[in-house]
Formats: sequence, structure tokens, C-alpha cells
Amino acid sequence: MIKSPAAIIKIIILALGIYFSSQVTAIYLPLILAIIVAFILNPFVNALVAIPFSAGKYHLPRGLAIVLIFFFTGLLLTLVTTFILVPFIDEFNKFVVDLPKLVTKIQELTLLIQQHANSAQIPDNIRQIIGNGLSGAASYAVGLTRNAFNTLFSFATQIIELIIVPVLAYYFLKDWRSLKDGVIALCPVSMRQQVITIIEEMAGVVSSYIRGQVLISVIIGFLVFCGMYFLQVDYPLVLGLLATLTEAIPIIGPIIGSIPALLLASLVSPLLAAKVAAFYILIHQVENNIIVPNIMGHTIDLHPTLIILSLLIGGQFYGISGMILAVPVAALLKVLLRHLWYLNDDKEDR
Repeated sequence: MIKSPAAIIKIIILALGIYFSSQVTAIYLPLILAIIVAFILNPFVNALVAIPFSAGKYHLPRGLAIVLIFFFTGLLLTLVTTFILVPFIDEFNKFVVDLPKLVTKIQELTLLIQQHANSAQIPDNIRQIIGNGLSGAASYAVGLTRNAFNTLFSFATQIIELIIVPVLAYYFLKDWRSLKDGVIALCPVSMRQQVITIIEEMAGVVSSYIRGQVLISVIIGFLVFCGMYFLQVDYPLVLGLLATLTEAIPIIGPIIGSIPALLLASLVSPLLAAKVAAFYILIHQVENNIIVPNIMGHTIDLHPTLIILSLLIGGQFYGISGMILAVPVAALLKVLLRHLWYLNDDKEDR
């Protein structure tokens, strides 16, 4: 039971804050991107600030260190744009031009497989399931590729929103402690230590996950590009970028990213399709047994069942973006619920 007017006012303010947050969805994309950028660059800023000058008497101011890291990041992005993005755009334009032809070829391949299935001694119901599955897989793969790149380029077209990302990231990097102290100051004194623990644990989970996932996605995308290039599969840059994007979706992402490559290889020959399938199986094994354990460790301590449920829920509400964000959000909720669930128990123990 609420006993004081101050508590009622706080609840009203909280309710209004939740309501307004639900109405200004346009701010979510730049805010989320700024947080991701801040978490990625924070270790580099900390390392630069820690470098001593004049026999350890001086250190770079944090604001200057952030500006320098932004400069080097911009320089790196310029090099990436020059040597990777420009060739990718040329290849992607060719892919867009050829897409109708590819769809037609995929449909012809599907019909050919269905004809072979019809000529074989297969029950009608099984034959129908195979045909529907092939048609659905082909349509889904083409649609997924188109949607993934549409999502990527829709981000790039929202220039006005994305301009504020480095500004927000700068202040997140510079004033993280002040922002955290401001949140803690809003809480009752008796709960502040618990809130500090929750914030630090949640920040650690998100920071490790984002940096690890970005590194894994880049590694897998590069390996897929190299593999498709040496196997002479068409559009290796497009397939590498698609693998980078889908790698952010746990469990099912690598499977989804392999479907377009398998379809493109199938248009050339069954032997090439078999090679591509073997390559993706090898990549998947290397990822699960070497790359992920050494980079991610146990950052996201979620059961696979919870991960799959999170992906389904995120995909239902927000599509591909929801699936990418589902797992870190679920990990944060797990941290929050674990602390809140035992909150009263901790007080009783004291």
C-alpha cells in the first residue's frame, strides 16, 4: 500500500516516462547504435587514457582520448569504404540486376527436382511435402536476402538520425559514470548498492556480448567471402556480408545465411553445391568449437531453449532487427529478474 504523496508522484512520473518512451520510437535506432558504438570503443578509450606521459605524471583527458579514437575509427572506416565497400556496391548492383534471372533459375531448379521426385516411387503426400518445402525454402532465401539488404540500406538512408550517433556515443563514453550516478541517485538509499550491482552486471554482459558478437560476425563474414571466392561461387562479397549480418542471430543465423549460397551453387552444378554445403558445415564446426568459446566464453549464460524462444518473440514483434536484439535483451532481463526475485530475501538475511 502506498503511504506517501511522494511515492504516488514517482509512480505517475514513471508511468508518463514509459508512455512517452513508447511514442518516440524514432529515437530507438540512433540510441541503440550509439550504445553499441560506445561499448565497442570504450576499451580503446580506456587504454589510451591509461598511457602515461612525462614519467607517469600526465594522462590524456578522456574527452581528447575519445576524439582521437573517433579519428582513427573514421580513418579505418574510410579505408574499409575504399577497398571493401566500393567493390561491394558494384557487386551488389550486379546482384540486383541479375536477381530476377536468379529467381527464375531457382524456380526452374525447383520444378526439375519436383519432376524427379514425381518420377521416383515416392508416396504422394511425401512428394507434396518435398515440393512445398523446396518452393518455400527457395522463396524464403530470396526474400530473406532482399529483406536483409533492404534493412541494411534503410539504416544508411536515415542520414539525419545517424548523424547524432557519434554525438550520443561521445557523451556515453565521456559521462558514463555521471549518467550511472544520476540513475542511482533516483533510487532509495537502501537500494542503491543493489542498483549499482545490477547496472554493473548488465553493462558487463552487454559490453562483452556486443564486442564478441561483432568480432565473430566479421570473422565469419571474412571466412565465407574467402570460401565463396575460392570455390568460385557468384557474388562472394554479397554472401560474405550476408553471413556477417545473419551471424548476429544466434543458432539459426548461420543456417539462414548459408541458404542463398547453396542455391547459387546449385544453379551451377550439384558438385559445387555439395562443396559449398561441406564448407558451411566446416565453418559451423570451427565457429562452435573454436571461435565462439574463445571469444564469447559464457557471456550469455542462457539455455538454448530460452535463446530460441527469445528469437521467436523478437522476430514476431520486430522482424530481423528483433531477432538480432532478442538475445542480449533476454540476458539483461535475466540479470534484472534474478536480482529483483531475491531482493526481499537479501533484506531478510541482513
